[in-house]
Amino acid sequence: MQAKKVLLATDEEYMPKHEVLLNSLYKRKIELFCAWGKHCEQWDLAMDLFLTDPVRFDKSHHIVTTCHANEAFEDVLNMAKWWPVKNGNNEVEVIKL
Repeated sequence: MQAKKVLLATDEEYMPKHEVLLNSLYKRKIELFCAWGKHCEQWDLAMDLFLTDPVRFDKSHHIVTTCHANEAFEDVLNMAKWWPVKNGNNEVEVIKL
């Protein structure tokens, strides 16, 4: 079973080509999306906009999004580890771009 919590660690700016990644995470029904790094605000906003798109919107699935520009990676990872999930395992998948 795939992790329901994802920590995206990246210094890349969000671009439309990254929508494929957001879509795959959405289809996996993750419950927590944490963005960490230089442009984390862009990634957080992109996921929020993706989630509220009326074409895709599914009221039965909710993803909490957070961004962490000025926090230590280890602190964000620890927060994600402690975040409770309703469905699935408690692992955190770290995606580095």
